[in-house]
Amino acid sequence: MSTQSDQGRDQATRRVIQGLKNIYKSTILPLEQMYMYDAFYSPALSDSEFDSKPMVMLVGQYSTGKTSFIRYLIGRDFPGQRIGPEPTTDRFVAVMDGPEERVIPGREGGREGDGK
Repeated sequence: MSTQSDQGRDQATRRVIQGLKNIYKSTILPLEQMYMYDAFYSPALSDSEFDSKPMVMLVGQYSTGKTSFIRYLIGRDFPGQRIGPEPTTDRFVAVMDGPEERVIPGREGGREGDGK
């Protein structure tokens, strides 16, 4: 169920994204074209790249606060988190927004149960 606060935040988010698109197209894209940026690095950004959800990857030594940082960002604990003074994370964890909380099992190097 969406609250009025959520709707206001969604509208503000859409305005910010549209503003970023406008700045890119009017200011940055002409510079990229003038200096042929796409010839040596990457093509121009598309609208879908602005509209997609951002992805962030945290890496670092153990016990440096990565899990605590994620907890701070999302405002709560999340499934699979473990915090301790010794190395506690031996797997990748993807935290995503969704209507329900769940853990999707898997393992590094292949699908679970595929014998790899």
